[in-house]
Amino acid sequence: MKPRTLIRTSPWPALVEAPPHRSSPRAAGDEVELVPGPASDGDPALARPRAVIVGDLLSARIREAVEAQTTVEGHGFEALPAAAAGADLLVLHADLPEEELRGALRGLVPRGSAGRPAVLLALQFGRSADPDLLEEADELVSDALSDAELQLRLRSVLRGRGALVELHRKNAELASLYARLESLAGRMGDELRLASHVQRSLLPPPFAHERLEVAREYIPVREIGGDYYDLVPLGGDRLAFALGDVMGKGVPAALLAANLKACLRAHLQGGDLAPAELIARVNRLFWEVTPKGLFASLFFGVMDIGRGVLEFVNAGHDHPFLVRADGTLRDLDEGGTVLGLLEDAVYQRGAMAVEPGDVLVLFSDGLTDRGNGEGELFGVARLKEAARLNRAAGARLLLYSLLAEVQGFARGLPAEDDMTLIVARLL
Repeated sequence: MKPRTLIRTSPWPALVEAPPHRSSPRAAGDEVELVPGPASDGDPALARPRAVIVGDLLSARIREAVEAQTTVEGHGFEALPAAAAGADLLVLHADLPEEELRGALRGLVPRGSAGRPAVLLALQFGRSADPDLLEEADELVSDALSDAELQLRLRSVLRGRGALVELHRKNAELASLYARLESLAGRMGDELRLASHVQRSLLPPPFAHERLEVAREYIPVREIGGDYYDLVPLGGDRLAFALGDVMGKGVPAALLAANLKACLRAHLQGGDLAPAELIARVNRLFWEVTPKGLFASLFFGVMDIGRGVLEFVNAGHDHPFLVRADGTLRDLDEGGTVLGLLEDAVYQRGAMAVEPGDVLVLFSDGLTDRGNGEGELFGVARLKEAARLNRAAGARLLLYSLLAEVQGFARGLPAEDDMTLIVARLL
C-alpha cells in the first residue's frame, strides 16, 4: 500500500492535505489524499475556491482541471470585474491579444494584496509568452504537462493564494487586537494617572510649628507606589510621624498602603494610646484585612515638642536616625517585627530626649538601596554621613541635599523602588 500524505495549508477544505507521519520528503508515486474540511458544512461550493476564465482557446484538459478544483464563476472579459472583486483564481490564455491581456492585469489590485486573485497563464504547446506577462503570472501551464503535473501546479497556485488570504486575515486580526490593546493601555494610563492624583491628594498637608521644621518628599517609581507616610497633629505641641513601606510595587502596594493609613488613623482618633499598644492594634487589624504572605514595615513616633521628648515604635522598618547638634548619631531601632506577619506581635516602646538643633531623618529603603552602574548601593552609611555634614542646614535644604547625594551616586541609573524621605529639625 502506498503511503498517503495529507498537508493542511489551504483555507479551502477541498484542497487541504494533512501532514505526513514521517519526517522524510514525500516520495515520487506517493498518494495525495484530498480531505473535505469542516468549513464546507455539506455544501461543496463553500469549500472550493472561485475562478474566472478568460480566453476561448483554452484547451479542454486545462479547463477541466480548473473546473475540477474550483467553482468557475465566469468566462470572458465581461467576468473580469468579478475577478477584481474577490475571485481566487484568474485563468488567462496567453494567445489573447497582448493589449487585452495587459488590460486584464491592469484591472487587478497590486501583487501581494489580499484582493488580488492568483493569475494562471495558460499556453498552447510549443508557444511562448511575453516575459513581462510571465512576471505578472503566479503560475504557468500548458498542454505539455501531464495530468498529475497540471493538477499539482494548479493546486500549488491555489495554496499560495490561500496562504496569502490567511496571512492578510491574521494581520487584520493582529491589527484589531493591537488597536484594542492601545485603547486598553490608554484607559489604564488614564486610570493610573487618576489613581496617582488620588494617592497624592491623600498625603498630609504641610505642618507648621514655630519650633519644628518639617520637609518631606515622596517619589514613586511608578505612577503610584507602596510607600506611605503621614504627619498627624495631636493637639498642643505633639506631632505623630509615620513612615511605612508595603511589600510590592504599583497598584497592589498602593492599596495596601491606603489600608495601612486607614488603620493607623482610625486608632489615632480612637483614643490616646501608648505607641506600643497602638502599633500592636494596628498590626492585628492589618493582619486581619491583608492577604496572607503580605506585610509592611512601619516607623511610628510621637514628638512632644514642648517637653522635648520623642517616643517611637519601629515595626521592622529601616532604622531612622537622629543627628544631634554636635554631630553624634542615634538609631531609632526599638520596636518589633513587621506588620501583618504575626497576629499577636508584641512591640517595645523607645524614647529619647530631643533638643534644638537635632535633626530627625526618616527614609524608605528605596533611597538607601539606590544603585549605580558598578552594582554598589548607596547605603545607610552614606546617608548618615551626608546628614551629619549638612546638619546645620534648614530641613528643606537638608532634604534636597540628601536627595542630590543619592542622585549623584546613581549617575543617571533609574530608581527601582519608591523613595520617601522626611527631615524634621528642632528649632
